[in-house]
Amino acid sequence: MHRLIIAGSPRADGRSAHLADELFNACIEECPGDGVSIVSVASTEVAPCTGCDACRAARPEPPAAPPEGDPLSPCAAMAASDAARHQCVIADDMAEVRKHLDAADELIVVSPVYFASAPAQMKALLDRLQPYYWSDARRGPARPAVLHVVGEGGDPHGIGPLVGTVRSALAVAGFRLELVLDWVGKIDADGEITAEADEYPVEPLDAAWGDGADAPAPAEDEDDGWDDPWEDERRDGRR
Repeated sequence: MHRLIIAGSPRADGRSAHLADELFNACIEECPGDGVSIVSVASTEVAPCTGCDACRAARPEPPAAPPEGDPLSPCAAMAASDAARHQCVIADDMAEVRKHLDAADELIVVSPVYFASAPAQMKALLDRLQPYYWSDARRGPARPAVLHVVGEGGDPHGIGPLVGTVRSALAVAGFRLELVLDWVGKIDADGEITAEADEYPVEPLDAAWGDGADAPAPAEDEDDGWDDPWEDERRDGRR
């Protein structure tokens, strides 16, 4: 079992980084025999997607496989897919990030909320998951993912847009967002946890649509599968 933690803050020593470290240590203590790694956008060079669509064409041969026993060898779900044949042409650290993503049996995302959504650096990483969209990874067995949302608080628009963005991007890479933990206002500036997170299970979308990878946009009065617990407060301007 290999777990990946993505720390989505551009700040290397902020609230999100401290929480990611806490989760990393907890994984080691609770499951010492499992592998765990952290990818931090604060120390990773990932350029924005340019929409060139070069990743759409499958390469005739995938990149060389890791040597036997490499801890970043693709997990069973990814090894069985053709994801390795769909690669981005931008030369930066995203190729290394993909190794961690492909090796992960479970994913933990820690992200601050900027204007109700993800920071630009985190959004760039999510957008660069586009090569997976052209592969069959999104149609295979979905790996579980959890989102931890961090923030000082005070945004009246809640975190629904962040949840939707992360959920959509992870779905094409073969992950299913199952749980959101809201730490907004519960971690101080020094990274100390001052209260327990609110937990919100994420209901699955219609399985016929592959957890939303191909689903059409819902009509205005239809349920999109995500029950936004902040909707009433956002409407009343309390959050």
